[in-house]
Amino acid sequence: MYFATPGSSGSLNKSAMDKRKNEQKSIDNPLFFQKALQETHATRLDVPFAGRVVKIKNDEDSARYLAAIVEYSQDAIISKSLDGTIMSWNKGGEKMFGYTAKEAIGRHISLIFPPGYVSEEKDILDRINRNEIIENYETIRCKKGGEQFYVSLTVSSLKDQEGAIIGVSKIVRDITVQKKFEAALIHANKTLLLQNLEKEKRAAELTIANRELIFQNEEKEKRAAELVIANKELAFQNEEKGKRAAELVAANRELAFQNEEKEKRAAELTIANRELIFQNAEKEKRAAELVIANKELAFQNEEKEKRAAELTIANTELIFQNEEKEKRAAELDIANRDLRISGEQVEEVNKELESFSYSVSHDLRAPLRAIHGYSKMLKENYELQLAPEANRLMNTIMYNAKKMGQLIDDLLTFSRIGRKELVKVNLHMDSIVANICSELKNEQGDRTIEIHISGLLPAHADSISIKQVWLNLISNAIKYSRFKEKVIIEIGSEIEGDEIIYHIKDNGAGFDMRYANKLFGVFQRLHSDEEFEGTGVGLALVRRIITKHGGRTWAEGKVDKGAIFYFTLKIIPS
Repeated sequence: MYFATPGSSGSLNKSAMDKRKNEQKSIDNPLFFQKALQETHATRLDVPFAGRVVKIKNDEDSARYLAAIVEYSQDAIISKSLDGTIMSWNKGGEKMFGYTAKEAIGRHISLIFPPGYVSEEKDILDRINRNEIIENYETIRCKKGGEQFYVSLTVSSLKDQEGAIIGVSKIVRDITVQKKFEAALIHANKTLLLQNLEKEKRAAELTIANRELIFQNEEKEKRAAELVIANKELAFQNEEKGKRAAELVAANRELAFQNEEKEKRAAELTIANRELIFQNAEKEKRAAELVIANKELAFQNEEKEKRAAELTIANTELIFQNEEKEKRAAELDIANRDLRISGEQVEEVNKELESFSYSVSHDLRAPLRAIHGYSKMLKENYELQLAPEANRLMNTIMYNAKKMGQLIDDLLTFSRIGRKELVKVNLHMDSIVANICSELKNEQGDRTIEIHISGLLPAHADSISIKQVWLNLISNAIKYSRFKEKVIIEIGSEIEGDEIIYHIKDNGAGFDMRYANKLFGVFQRLHSDEEFEGTGVGLALVRRIITKHGGRTWAEGKVDKGAIFYFTLKIIPS
């Protein structure tokens, strides 16, 4: 093993200089010290000194030279036991960490570990136990004052004469300056890369700008050539205008002649005056365009001759249209007479239909009462003797007989409304609706029902039939909100034009707007009896009453979002 020692005066040949450089590199290499620590038991060492080899004969000399190198090394050279107790601490360690050898030796190596890095010690010991030598292991350590700094570790095992690992030696080198330099170098490289990219972008933009400049110059040359051609064309057009002056005089005479002809046709074209005015305006436009478009003059003259021929055809067509209108007028008179006859026939049929409905409804009540009555007697007298299926059929007969009775009652009401004369009086809608709502809420027991009535406008209408309208609409709102935990009904009115629009809004089952046209038809229902009972006459009755008052009915809704029903009445006459 070789140690570098101060040299004497004199020059060295090239081979000697190379040898000294290699020796110096060995001393700078932390592994040199690790190896030296392992070889302190050697019998002799050959040390180069002033260009010659000095023979070291015993362990004492070897240890002395090695101790001098370790003691005055700029790196911290530390040895520790396997449990982490510091056993040696050189001056490089004192300078680097700030602890004297007296302060450090005997304490645990975690003394110089910053928080979070103590676990590294176990990993290093594991690798040493696998006979690994750890070189240039970069990490962070902590000085006495708490300052943290970057270090490079070279770690190897210390063995006894039998080869058993008895401790660990570490050479610690401060690489803070190197790290700062590396960070600065990375930053400089990134800055240089960014500047190069910017330069490339500027170069590309400059290339595009040069191309655009060349293109603009070419476009300017093209515009200049086009301007020369345009000037030549303008001179040619001026010459042509002079040539067409004589033709324009003849055209003006022709225009005067056509105007005289138009005046003669005025009496014959009374119905087609608008068309003639349009044609005159078009011709005047043509005349103005004739001054500018001289080249088109010949073509326009030909067009004028065609227009004259078309005018003749138009006159013939006008005569034909007048004849057709007279025919249509005669046909319209005949159709009006037929329509009056049809209206009278429809009114007669409606009267007969109402009479038939009333008669059928009235005649059906007697046999229906008999069916219901006898069924009830059978149930009361023989219920226990009949089989369950027979009892079910008996209940079905009684239910349907009752439902048919309700249908007949509704049909009679519907028919009666058609025949009944209206007795119109001024009605206070607020009190009428409040009374109906109170009665209907009392019938619902414990159900939570909120009805909000906001300033209903008075109306001029038949009292009995309007009460029927409100009763049907409000009871429907309550019925179709049956499955809501809390029923909310809003009733209001507003003026639009000469009408008052009343509305009833609920938060119930609602309906699909595709079937809105079926709502007000007789026996038209959008829900089954199992969901909501009813006969399908209530809304038809509402429409008939409101129509008879000269009003309108309609509805809006969404499935499961509720519905709004509207009807209108005329404003009370002043």
